[in-house]
Amino acid sequence: MRWLIRRVLKQGKGAVSYEEDVHFGEVLSIGRAADQAIFLSDIRAALNHARVTAISPGNYKVESLILAGIRVNGALTYAANVGAGATVEIASTRITLLDPPRDFEAAVEISALDKTEQEAAKARRAKPTSLKQTWLGKRLPSWFAFVAVLLFGLLLPLASHFVPPLGRLLAHTGLPTTASWNPGPLDAAHRFFGDDCKQCHAKPFLTVRDTACTHCHTRMAAHADPAHFNLPQLGEARCASCHQDHLGLAGMVNTGQQLCSGCHADLKTRTAGASQLEAATDFGKAHPEFRLRLPAWDASGQFTPQLTRLTPQLKENSGLKFDHALHLKPGLNSPGGRRDLHCASCHQPDAGGLAMKPVAFESMCHDCHTLGFDTFAPDRQVPHAKVAEVVYMLDDYYAKRALEGGYTETSAPGFVQQRRRPGEASLSPQQTIEALSWARDKSRQVADSLFTGRACVTCHTVTRDAAAANTPGAGWKIAPVRVAGIWYAEAKFTHAKHSTMQCKDCHQADTSTSAGDLLIPGIANCRQCHAGESGGSKVASTCIACHRYHQAENLLLKQL
Repeated sequence: MRWLIRRVLKQGKGAVSYEEDVHFGEVLSIGRAADQAIFLSDIRAALNHARVTAISPGNYKVESLILAGIRVNGALTYAANVGAGATVEIASTRITLLDPPRDFEAAVEISALDKTEQEAAKARRAKPTSLKQTWLGKRLPSWFAFVAVLLFGLLLPLASHFVPPLGRLLAHTGLPTTASWNPGPLDAAHRFFGDDCKQCHAKPFLTVRDTACTHCHTRMAAHADPAHFNLPQLGEARCASCHQDHLGLAGMVNTGQQLCSGCHADLKTRTAGASQLEAATDFGKAHPEFRLRLPAWDASGQFTPQLTRLTPQLKENSGLKFDHALHLKPGLNSPGGRRDLHCASCHQPDAGGLAMKPVAFESMCHDCHTLGFDTFAPDRQVPHAKVAEVVYMLDDYYAKRALEGGYTETSAPGFVQQRRRPGEASLSPQQTIEALSWARDKSRQVADSLFTGRACVTCHTVTRDAAAANTPGAGWKIAPVRVAGIWYAEAKFTHAKHSTMQCKDCHQADTSTSAGDLLIPGIANCRQCHAGESGGSKVASTCIACHRYHQAENLLLKQL
C-alpha cells in the first residue's frame, strides 16, 4: 500500500510550499522515534505515539499507543474510525487525513500549529475558573446571602429575645432563636465563671489562646519537651486542640484513641530515635507488655526504683521472706488457735481505692509473730524494725533484773537469782560489776538469738559486719523492706473500679512460695476484659483510660 505524505512548509510573509514523500505499508506510524513513518521532533510526543491504518480509500482507523490518548477532531480518544478530512493533533503538529490521489491508496497532510491556534484550542478546552466565565454573577447571590444571614442570624434571634412569645413560637418551628447564639453548655469545672466569657475569650473573634488556660492552670505539666522531641504535634499544639468547652458537663477531654496513636504508632521514627518507647496504637491489638516500677538501689546504697519490662522470669527484691501459699492455707496454726487468712487480712485498699495500704507489722503480723524474748517475762517484747533500740532495751532490761535480783535462770550468778527484800542491803561493788557483766552477756546472747534464730530472720534478711562477728550482740543489719506501692508508674490503675472481681482473678498468690514472685498481672490478664477503642463484647479502653497526657516530670505548659 502506497501512502502520500504531504508536508506544509510555511515561509516568510505567508508564503506556503509543499514537500511530498511516499510511504509503503499498511500502517502509518507516528512518534519521536527514528523509525517512525511520521517523525515528530517535539519532546511532548512519545517515541511511539500513535498509528493510522487505511481501511479503504478515504477511510482510516486512528489508534493511540499511549495511556493519555490522542486528540481526533478536537476530542480526546484512544481509537476512532474516521473519514477523509479528519484531523489528528499531537503536540504542535496537525495531521489531516485526505482522500488519496491517483496511484495512492491513502494520503495525509502534515502542518504545524502556530501559537495562536494552540492558545485558541487551549482556551476552548479550558473549564471556567471564575464566575465571570459563567452566566452566574457575584452580586445577586451575595445580596441573597447577606439578607439570609441578617434575617436568620440576627433579626429573628434578636426578636425572639425581646418578644418571648415569638421566641416560644420559633422554638417549635425549627427557625433560629437565641439558642443559635449559644455554643452549648459549659463543662462542670468552668460553670463557676459561666457568665464571664472574657475569662477564656479575651479578644473578640479570636480563638481561645493558651495563656487564657495557663492563667488558671498554672501547674499543668507538659506532655514532653518539644525541643528534645521535635514533633509538630507538640510544638504547634494548642490547649483547645484537645480541650473544647461548650460540649456539656463532660466534654472537655478528648477520649479518642487517635489522640495518642497518631504519634505513638511510630514514635521512634518520628523522633529520630530520641524516644525509646515501643509502638502502641491499640490496647487490644498493638500494645507492648507492661513496665513495672521495681525497687532497686544504686552503688552508693541510694534507693533508685527502676522501670522494667514484665517477663515471667522477673523477680522482686523486696528484702522480705514471705510464703503466700503457707499463709493462705485453711486452718493456719497461730498463738490464738486455728484461723483462716484471706487477701483482705493484710491487703486493704486506701481511702480512695487507688492503691493498697502498706502492710503494717503491728496491726497485721503481730498477732501471730510476737517478739517476746524471755520466758520469765512473757508480756515483754522488743520493738520491731529498730536494731539499735532492740539492743538498748535488752541491755536495760537485763541490767535491771540483775541489780534487782530474783531472776532464777540457772546461768545467772547466785546473788542475781536471790530475791532481795525491800530495804535489804544492796550489792557490793564487786557483785555489782559481776551482775552487770552477766547482764551484758545475757543481753547479747538474747539479741543474737532474736536476730538469727527465732524472730527477725523469719521474715527478713539479716547480715552481720565482719568486724563485729566475734562481738556478741553487735554489728547486726536487717535488709530494708522496699515494696513498690505503685507498680504501674507510667499508668493509672484503681482497685475501686475492679471491686467486683476476686483477688485471685489477677494475683495468683495461693501458689506463691517466695517473696520474690511478682504477683502483678501482665497485659494478657487485662485483655481478658479490656480491648481497644473498638471493644466489641469487651470493655472499650482508649489510651487515656490508663495513661495521663500531661505527665512531664519537670516541664510545665507555662514554661513553653
